[in-house]
Amino acid sequence: MDQTPTSRLLPGFTDAGQVSLSFIDDRGETVHAHGGQILHHDDAWWWIGEDRRGRVKVSCYRSEDLRTWDFRGHLLTLDSPTAPHPHRSSSDLRLDIPGRRAMIGQGCNIERPKLLYHAARRQWVMWMHWELPDNYHEARAAVAVCDRIDGDYTYLGSFRPLGHMSRDCTVFHDTDGSAWFISAARDNRDLHIYRLSPDYLDIERLERVLWPGGLREAPTVFRRGDRLYMLTSGCTGWRPNQSSWATARSMDGGWSERRDFGDQTTFASQPTWVLPLPDDRFLYIGDRWGGVGRGYPASETVFLPISFSEAGEPGITADLSPWILS
Repeated sequence: MDQTPTSRLLPGFTDAGQVSLSFIDDRGETVHAHGGQILHHDDAWWWIGEDRRGRVKVSCYRSEDLRTWDFRGHLLTLDSPTAPHPHRSSSDLRLDIPGRRAMIGQGCNIERPKLLYHAARRQWVMWMHWELPDNYHEARAAVAVCDRIDGDYTYLGSFRPLGHMSRDCTVFHDTDGSAWFISAARDNRDLHIYRLSPDYLDIERLERVLWPGGLREAPTVFRRGDRLYMLTSGCTGWRPNQSSWATARSMDGGWSERRDFGDQTTFASQPTWVLPLPDDRFLYIGDRWGGVGRGYPASETVFLPISFSEAGEPGITADLSPWILS
């Protein structure tokens, strides 16, 4: 595996095209940013994701080359400041929940944190999945805010969007300025697309219910030209499965039927994000989960380039020549 600082290979590949699964930060520690996203902001790449060690919930890393990562801090912990949600009178502000033993780490379960930037308000908004420490019965979304991407986020609480269950989730900021929250509902049987309020802090309305009864989770959305793509996985717990893709012209428009994406286990991973790169390139980012309890910190990250057919059909393979970063 080529880990030399001068290497210009796309992260995730050696000269033989093999997938790299872990990163070490500037402290010599493993990067913990599971179920998260990578964003480009202020001429740098920012990796935000789950870090469920001890009292930590979400951590942040910064890179200028997508290969070497600097730890920037814990964005959300059990000790983060809280504030009432500006639009809700009944949001649940609990983070630390004494007396209930957590399945992973301590306190509540926070999963799949994703950021949106509201330029007019100069505010970062984090959406995520919230559960009690010892079960997944609550199925709630949660929101936190900060004026810096790597600052200390203020937790605004958890709630069920318009009364619906909400588990695996993602966000999408479209080119027209609209912001969207997508989450698994009805015990993962349905996938909901919500339009967010103008300040990105709340749900404005439910726009679409996709593939009713289809048992989908791990959604992620990206735009390529005039087409939107959504990746999702099936529901097999911590075990990987066959992911799928669908396409639409708009978030609230008609979405296509799903088609297979990757191999039968999506190369032993589950989708978490797709990162746009220069020159019409897109990077698939997936989680290779270590499992619940003590296995979770061993979870790894899979980076694979996405290729497109002439008809615009996306695909990934682990047997590719390495990409070169320019």
